[in-house]
Amino acid sequence: MSPRKYNAESRRRKQAERKAKIAAATAELHAAQGVVATSYAEIAQCAGVSLPTVYSHFPTREALLGGCTGHVAAAAPALPVERILAADELAGAAGMLVTAMERQHLHFEPWLAKREDGVIPFLADMSAGVREQNAALVARLLERHLGPGERRDMIAGWESLLSFDLWHRLVRGHRLPRPAARRVLVQLLLALARSQPADHSATHSRKEK
Repeated sequence: MSPRKYNAESRRRKQAERKAKIAAATAELHAAQGVVATSYAEIAQCAGVSLPTVYSHFPTREALLGGCTGHVAAAAPALPVERILAADELAGAAGMLVTAMERQHLHFEPWLAKREDGVIPFLADMSAGVREQNAALVARLLERHLGPGERRDMIAGWESLLSFDLWHRLVRGHRLPRPAARRVLVQLLLALARSQPADHSATHSRKEK
């Protein structure tokens, strides 16, 4: 390897490390005091770099939020989608889904509890994307256990019941122990699934198989 190539690779590695350090510092400050209250100067001080260095890596707040949210999301517990979908019964699948969502809520709580997606478009768009992903998973899960059918209302209800806001209200607002909150959410999910008439044609076709 030529010295020039080695030096270029070394610079790229150091730049990547510095960028990751800035993203981590940003996530730490946002968790402590929120996005709106955090300045670039505070981020530079927390990361141990100069202010121009922060701007060189993240010239806009959107770029900074992208780096920060990416850093936080990379450490989040994965949602075991295939294991949830493979559950034999809807009740078991609902229990696994609620438990997995709770793990994610606990991880993201320091940032989501600030409720800044209402004032920052980047965060609002990201929240909307998460809702769409969760709704798509719910649609797959309900189709797997209830058969094909139009379930827009039920999907919307399940997605809302699985949201951070409701979990946070139960656990932090009402101070329910987490196992109790999980039981409540599973019961509500299953009650909603039972409240709508079954698609008899789909049920018959599944029995025939």
